[in-house]
Amino acid sequence: MRISLGVLLLILGTGCAHSPGKASAASGATPSEQAEQSYKALNFPACAEQFRQAAESAPEGEERAESLYRAAGCAALAGQHSQALALLKRSVQSGYYDPDHVRFNPELTSLHSQAGWQEVLDGAQANRAKAPNPPMPVAVLTGIDVYGSRRVDAEVVRRALGLKVGKPIVPSRAIYSQQEEALRKQHSLAFARVSFIYFFEGEAQGRAFITVDLVDAEDAHRLRFLPAPTGSLEDPEGLIAQWQEYEDKSFQLMQQGKLDQEKPAECRVAHCILGFSHPELAPYEPRFVEKVPRVQDALTRVLREDSNRDKRATAAFLLAYAATPEQLVARLVPSIRDPDGLVRNNVLRVLLATQRQADHPLVEVATAVDALSLPETTDRNKSLYLLKMLLEDLKPEALQAQRTPLIRQLGSQLVSMAALQQPIIRDPAIDVLKLLSGENHQTPEQWKAWLSRQGS
Repeated sequence: MRISLGVLLLILGTGCAHSPGKASAASGATPSEQAEQSYKALNFPACAEQFRQAAESAPEGEERAESLYRAAGCAALAGQHSQALALLKRSVQSGYYDPDHVRFNPELTSLHSQAGWQEVLDGAQANRAKAPNPPMPVAVLTGIDVYGSRRVDAEVVRRALGLKVGKPIVPSRAIYSQQEEALRKQHSLAFARVSFIYFFEGEAQGRAFITVDLVDAEDAHRLRFLPAPTGSLEDPEGLIAQWQEYEDKSFQLMQQGKLDQEKPAECRVAHCILGFSHPELAPYEPRFVEKVPRVQDALTRVLREDSNRDKRATAAFLLAYAATPEQLVARLVPSIRDPDGLVRNNVLRVLLATQRQADHPLVEVATAVDALSLPETTDRNKSLYLLKMLLEDLKPEALQAQRTPLIRQLGSQLVSMAALQQPIIRDPAIDVLKLLSGENHQTPEQWKAWLSRQGS
């Protein structure tokens, strides 16, 4: 196995500080889905009320506690401190059991001085002591990268985030969105995105990295995407709803400590999320194996035409069960330029896993090279790994023919990425440089010196 696709727990692009968050494929938004939409729109009074309504309709237990917790975060962001603390107390009374998340959640910072704050922490700690499984550990911030701009001072951006390396960190999409808007206005940027990436296994287990991806106004061509789809398509055989149910259950089991993180995800195709070895997950995969090949045309239409980004993203994962790898690649490649980062992430993830199992290139090298210009970390890291695999699978004479033009086209970009702290970018960038150069340098300075000798 050349890389592990199971190293990431959470790549925070949308959703809130507490979970990835995903709208249902069903029509008609529930209070929880309305709350997610309000949160994304930074309408904090609305999301506080909608999450509270979601809690009222939920059974007593973890679901109610989580909805109340999220309502508290929205209320605190809205400046409704008394209401936020009351909701937080109700969350703990309903069983919320992650005191570290409460302590380090930036959405709740304004509550730290409120009377009753320590009572909340003590209650969450008491719940944790009684919980059958510990909550997922809060990450430690290991590095902050700023990438993509030639004219924005990286240190200024790091200071603007107000984050400290080496300290525990809980991500907040709402706060990141506010910071992104401020960066765009202050520096006249075409694009700014703060990405939070948390590792749950391997050498970086328990660590998190922040990457601030920027696109200068004069580089707006990097934001060349397909037109946003406008359709509303049927869910073929209910597979999208079934996959989203499987995903939600997988993450719940993982957060409850019921999945073995050390074991690789096992599935019958090149890509799945967290496997199907747990008894609660086992029934799902036979349905995907049986049904996807006969409805792969319909799933492809969902991927390309449905306005709901979650349905498109789910269709990409389901198409891993397409009849042949060649059919899979043909269906996915056009959506590398989907306007939504989550969809691009899923498409590239499945392509990468499929190429990993192949012994010859299934994707054009030029396709991976083009994807490297996409604006987000989650675009580039998979594009880098895909390019690496394609180069490894080329015959020696074909690789030799690619070296000079690729060094000329990508050399500067690869050397810049090799200097980043984020390992899912830095490591594959170095691997690609080794393949193209035939050399093995140890430091960013050495790679810069190598590039200067290429006359590029």
